[in-house]
Amino acid sequence: MITQTPFSQAIRDRFGSWSQGRSSLSAIDMEKLYANPKLSGEDLAVLAVAKDLPGQVGGHELTPAALDKYEQAGGAERLEARYRDNLERLRTPRSLFPQGGPDFQAVLQGKEQNCVLTSTCISLAQQRPEALTQLLCETDKGVVLRLPGEKERCVSMPTDRELLTHSCAYQNGAWMTILSRELGTIGSLKPSKAVQKLTGHKVDQDLMMTTSEATLRKKLDSAMEKHQVVIAGRSGFDAQVPGLTRNHSYAVIGYDPNFAWVRLQDPEGNEPRDADGKARDGDHDGQFSVTVKEFNSWFSSIHYEETDKPSFWGSFFDKLKDSVVGAPSTGGGVPVSG
Repeated sequence: MITQTPFSQAIRDRFGSWSQGRSSLSAIDMEKLYANPKLSGEDLAVLAVAKDLPGQVGGHELTPAALDKYEQAGGAERLEARYRDNLERLRTPRSLFPQGGPDFQAVLQGKEQNCVLTSTCISLAQQRPEALTQLLCETDKGVVLRLPGEKERCVSMPTDRELLTHSCAYQNGAWMTILSRELGTIGSLKPSKAVQKLTGHKVDQDLMMTTSEATLRKKLDSAMEKHQVVIAGRSGFDAQVPGLTRNHSYAVIGYDPNFAWVRLQDPEGNEPRDADGKARDGDHDGQFSVTVKEFNSWFSSIHYEETDKPSFWGSFFDKLKDSVVGAPSTGGGVPVSG
């Protein structure tokens, strides 16, 4: 059972057993403790935060005195926030869609650098949630993953460690963590690969330096009307904007043609900040709106799913399958509209 013990107390309760009577713990000591495959629950949640402390406290070793100093200097709040997030991740139901379907607002990226995949999942969950319930389903054989253009396969529910490592949908279910674990960092070098993998469709990419605001408005309006996946990217050379990360992917979750506002969601939960460091829209929830002009200035690329154009391998596999077993009358595919 996961308790509500504060991190400050939880780590001190365990320090003696971790150190086996020694006065300090090195980074190597912490990594060895964390690597124990038998760790789970609250013990794992504490260590997932504590293992980084030797480097954070200003030295190579963690001592109770160094921890005191770090917490008093403002670190206590950061440590507690990470620990609380870990505990919430561990409360994820071991069920795909316990709330009836995927909720794009529930998703947060994990420690793994897979912002492209996570952004794609957020956009797909927002545009066509039924597509995800066809990609993943629970059967009497367990969880079945059906990626377009690939043979279906059985996959397992996530472990505690996987919930702490991969992207997560928390109380909305295990679906996001499973996709994150199975597909990893796909799309990191070529974002279109993540969209193609999940949807089986081709992707149209525009570079903002060569795209007019009029073209951007037209394509966004069309994509939202067709319920297409859209993700946007920031390169390492884009403008510095407080709250926006370089070399990062964002899900486009809406567009208002009347006011030319683009609505986005950061898989890491951040958003543009004002001069006081507060969320520009007053609500720090990872979702935010920017004008088309700001989008053109702050982002380097945008990627649109083309729902009427299957990718080569998805089309090839479907034709091959139909020639062998006959074309199915219903089911089995990923819907292209919702």
